[in-house]
Amino acid sequence: MYVIYHSSDSFASVTGVSMLSLFENNKDAEDIHVLYIERGISDNNKALLKKIADDYGRTIEFMPMPDWSEKMSTQLKSCKKGWLGFGFNRLFLTEFIPENVDRVLYLDSDTVIEASLKDLWNTDMTDCYLAGVDDCLSRTYRNLVGLGEDGVYVNAGMLLVNLKKWREDNITDVFISMIEENNGYFVFNEQSVLNSAFSGKIKLLHQKYNVNSLVYLFEYNELLKLRKPYHYSISEEEFYDARNNPVITHFTGNFYVAKRPWFRDSDHPHKDAFLRYRSMTPWKDEPLFEDKRSKKSRSLTSLCHVLPRGLMIFSVSVLYNDLRPISLKSKKRKNSKKKEK
Repeated sequence: MYVIYHSSDSFASVTGVSMLSLFENNKDAEDIHVLYIERGISDNNKALLKKIADDYGRTIEFMPMPDWSEKMSTQLKSCKKGWLGFGFNRLFLTEFIPENVDRVLYLDSDTVIEASLKDLWNTDMTDCYLAGVDDCLSRTYRNLVGLGEDGVYVNAGMLLVNLKKWREDNITDVFISMIEENNGYFVFNEQSVLNSAFSGKIKLLHQKYNVNSLVYLFEYNELLKLRKPYHYSISEEEFYDARNNPVITHFTGNFYVAKRPWFRDSDHPHKDAFLRYRSMTPWKDEPLFEDKRSKKSRSLTSLCHVLPRGLMIFSVSVLYNDLRPISLKSKKRKNSKKKEK
């Protein structure tokens, strides 16, 4: 099994929790090789990460994150201030993964693996470029990211990638053309590039392989009101099965959670899973992160908990589905005009 993680030094301990949970719940896997794409990770943290791999008889290698704009002679822009841009690594896998590797599992650092990945790893991807879990996207956002009427939109926090097919079809060239056509800017960064480029050639997986925070925080009918998804593939039965029997939990940031599990006094409903594996890592005695969010951000989260739940869901839905897209459309137009100049 070939697995990819990425992070800066500040998130190395969080990634270490995910990696340990991967090894702990997949002891029967013949081999697991981790490629860790890093930005400025200290020698000490590298040694600790390597110790985890050694303890389980697995291998890990580190690769400094390239400047992809420079390396690929193109221009990539982040749609959100503060995002490191690590995700763009997903577009150029064929540039640094050995040719004898036909498939890779790409995991975000804020994941915890809670069961065997054997069935996931052996997923049949014939004629598909990748496999992932539906990301619950509304019609408005689908239009913003350039998704076809019948296309699916999967979350990039967990992707099983058919590298063999990427190479056969020279996918990197497709990505470069899209980047140049869009002046390097995409709503939701590389996630939108992947979904748009592979429309009709993405295999949908069970929600249990990418159980995001929304699944733990809201009921199924509440999620539909909150996100107003179009062409949503996840049934109510699958939704609750994933919550109760997660294989991969993805601790996504969320307006309703003040602090995710690596923060002191976390209020995430599934934090115990993270803390259980953290207690098995070399960072177990290190203090948890301190909350450094702005006063405005903390106030908004508190307000969401004070409002009646129905009113809160309605209000957030309006902000997310009706008002936020206006700002995103404006940014998209500005970048398009810059290209024309």
